[in-house]
Amino acid sequence: MSELVLRWGLLSTARINRRVIGAIEETDRSVIAAVASRDGSRAAEYAKTHGIPHWYGSYQEMLAAPDIDVVYVSLPNAMHVEWGMRAAEAGKHVLIEKPIALDPRDVVGLEAIANDKGVVIQEASMMRFHPQTSLLRDLVASGVIGEPRWAHGAACFSMSGSGDIRLDPDGGGSLWDLGTYPVTLFNAVLGRRPLEVSALARVGTTGVDLTFAGQIRYEGDVLGSFATSMETWPSNNAEFAGSTGVITVEDPWLFPIGVGASGRVTIRTSSDAEGSTSHRSVADANAYVEEVTAMESMILDGANEVFPLRESATNIATLTALLKSASSGRVVSVD
Repeated sequence: MSELVLRWGLLSTARINRRVIGAIEETDRSVIAAVASRDGSRAAEYAKTHGIPHWYGSYQEMLAAPDIDVVYVSLPNAMHVEWGMRAAEAGKHVLIEKPIALDPRDVVGLEAIANDKGVVIQEASMMRFHPQTSLLRDLVASGVIGEPRWAHGAACFSMSGSGDIRLDPDGGGSLWDLGTYPVTLFNAVLGRRPLEVSALARVGTTGVDLTFAGQIRYEGDVLGSFATSMETWPSNNAEFAGSTGVITVEDPWLFPIGVGASGRVTIRTSSDAEGSTSHRSVADANAYVEEVTAMESMILDGANEVFPLRESATNIATLTALLKSASSGRVVSVD
């Protein structure tokens, strides 16, 4: 591996790749070296279009290449774990698109192989790397809203087209696509262990949830609630409420897709008779650049994980419990 520059390989030609390509192009310590697809002609065309020097007609062929340092796994959700593990086994550092897995036990397995091979594995949940998330976590921990009582959010849009991969019953649905945002944010900002969940879902003809409503009970009797949908008018918002105040997040999930988000939040408190309102923000940041530079720092500088795999495991455990609750109609414990 180069001491100064990480050579990235893209495992798939998915649409989300363009955000990571753009982020890598903005950094000084990474380059896109290759792309792989099971369809060689598709890989070749993709490489030509995006100015990528090498392409491979199979995933395994790229993993065997000695001049690839980091693999970005942007395959369909159900394939994330298999190819993330294969990449790590090949000695590559790995960035796996969210959700990193569909079972929390697989995240434990990924962490074990990362430790065994001495590689970095991270979940590509771009929002988690953006400084807005750290700001929110610090604000809640500082007591600015008193004792936390609840968090609420919505992540909704209207999907067009019937052939979308998110309609695939194997890892598709609004919870796996959009529910990762509120669950990841709530768990990170509240800093409490999720204990139990309840949920309802509106299921479409392919068997996936098109609209999902979830509730989470955390340690200390703090509550979380959220809605996700792939069939409604766009609605994206989040609030964190406490005993003496509330934080409203203008752009909680950093849509449109993490680019140039300023992370502005409004804080309303009742610390005096009339109450007060203030605003806090972080500098404009591209969440995908933050994600890539975090990988660079961990690999090249030995920096600590920004998004520990144990946190990813808790998030996936929360999401799988929510799915179980929606299908069973019962409250489900988060294991």
